[in-house]
Amino acid sequence: MKDIYPIPKSAFLRQILVAQLILAIAFLGFPAHAAAPVGDVSVEGNSTAIQNIGRAMQSPDARSTNLPTRNNLQAQPNIVLPDMGDPGGDSLSRVDERKYGEMIMRQIRPDPDYSNDLVIYDFLNQMERRLLQAAKKLQLGGANEQGSGAYNFEVFAVKDSSINAFALPGGFIGFHTGLIVSADSESEVASVMGHETGHVLQRHLARQMDKQATNTMIALAGMVLGALAMSRNPQAAAGLMQGGQAVAINNQLSYSRDAEREADRIGFQILDASGYDVNGAPGFFQRLQKITGIMDKGVPSYVRTHPLTTDRIADMQDRARAIAQKNTPFSPEFYFIKARARMEQSGTSSGMYDLKNTFDSLSKQPQVAKQLEGFYGLALIDQRQGKIDAAEVNLQQARSLFQKSISQGSSNQKQSLSLDITSSELALAKGRNEEALQIAQSTLRAYPQSYAAGAAMINAELKMGKTNDAITWLKARTRAQPNEIVWWSLLSKSYDLAKNIPMRHYALGEKYALEGAWPSAIEQLKIARSAGGADYYQGSSIDARLRELQRQYQEELREQGKKMPG
Repeated sequence: MKDIYPIPKSAFLRQILVAQLILAIAFLGFPAHAAAPVGDVSVEGNSTAIQNIGRAMQSPDARSTNLPTRNNLQAQPNIVLPDMGDPGGDSLSRVDERKYGEMIMRQIRPDPDYSNDLVIYDFLNQMERRLLQAAKKLQLGGANEQGSGAYNFEVFAVKDSSINAFALPGGFIGFHTGLIVSADSESEVASVMGHETGHVLQRHLARQMDKQATNTMIALAGMVLGALAMSRNPQAAAGLMQGGQAVAINNQLSYSRDAEREADRIGFQILDASGYDVNGAPGFFQRLQKITGIMDKGVPSYVRTHPLTTDRIADMQDRARAIAQKNTPFSPEFYFIKARARMEQSGTSSGMYDLKNTFDSLSKQPQVAKQLEGFYGLALIDQRQGKIDAAEVNLQQARSLFQKSISQGSSNQKQSLSLDITSSELALAKGRNEEALQIAQSTLRAYPQSYAAGAAMINAELKMGKTNDAITWLKARTRAQPNEIVWWSLLSKSYDLAKNIPMRHYALGEKYALEGAWPSAIEQLKIARSAGGADYYQGSSIDARLRELQRQYQEELREQGKKMPG
């Protein structure tokens, strides 16, 4: 485990925490007037500010929470669980919650530490869909809701070697690559995701403390200041966090502990119902406890990254013992994802050299799982270095091990997304365009929700000059998934190759809007409108969207207490 570093990457932390602090400050004194769905209760005051800071960039088993909640599920026998109140009594509607989450995400997506690896993205979101299906079967609050009351979950990766995960308002969940790398199994990652999903479904992020609003604000501001100072002076940072929380800690800490235990309970039930190994949760947290030195006696419990870890591990172990043991199939795909996660956080050329040695060592280990990661990782390194022939040799080694796992019945996987995407990319790099397209199309049929397969297909089509096919498919995707940057980026590229200048700038404007670059987005649509060549319907769409973006930009500035430039 020498390659695991539990210290967060400060730059990305600052980006997110500052974004959340800005949101919090922006809403101080502004009433929350958004229309609430049935079952939601909106209130006025500065509570919105409290919720928007949330629980950003903390460890999976430490969240600063506010109002108590109650889950309607039954506890495991002989396990004492917190009684936390009704999750339906919220101050913030889910519409507003999503809105604020998107505002934060627009700050995160352009950050260089935001992972654009679509295979990792596919893996995490497929896992989340599986967990949510289980949550629906369990009739968990929020999982079965439709329309404005539903959470549209999105899980993304952060290129950071620290072991961390976090949830944002509106169902956004982030995973550090370091957490994926440190996990020993797919079930361990799923246990953390289940925990984060529990926080979201129980609306821990959307709660307020009516009687402790001021103190909560002080505490959260102290936590933000402490996080910002962490990279410069850890001791000073601890002092800031301690001082800021001292006023509110007696009231707030108990809620935090109860919320964590509630998220543990819900996450465990979701994990079990979705078919993952329930021992993944206590196993991972036990190892995490050792790695991070949580029980350092010199640190006050309320500023530790993982409060009450020992007690929580014991609770999870008790629950696991009460569940009949099941045979969880081996997941080769997870170890390919681990290799990609290592690649994402490698950074410099020297880091790449060290990583190649790591993969080479893994490929020589007796465990099949390590061999899978090792050979696939070597293929990725060769691909990045332009050694396509060597990459295909190592990829074939990984595929042979994958096929062996299938033939032995140790895996229920029939096809590997990671292997197929890399195969398509290598074929394209070698000029075997038709082969690359066929692989991508076959992969997309097997994984119709895959972003990586869709992007691989489009890249092959554009390389072959099939721009019309690419545009037709991407237009359908952007209609179905209008908030996905990858589709707008590819659509802009496709229109550019097709010499459709107005629509190129239109698509580029949509991309910039999703990144929160409002002036650039508006400018692109103005260029699209004045470029000429657009038909009546395209021109109408451009005009309507320009007005909408200007309205959104103005609204966001107003909420931040600013005026429209010019």
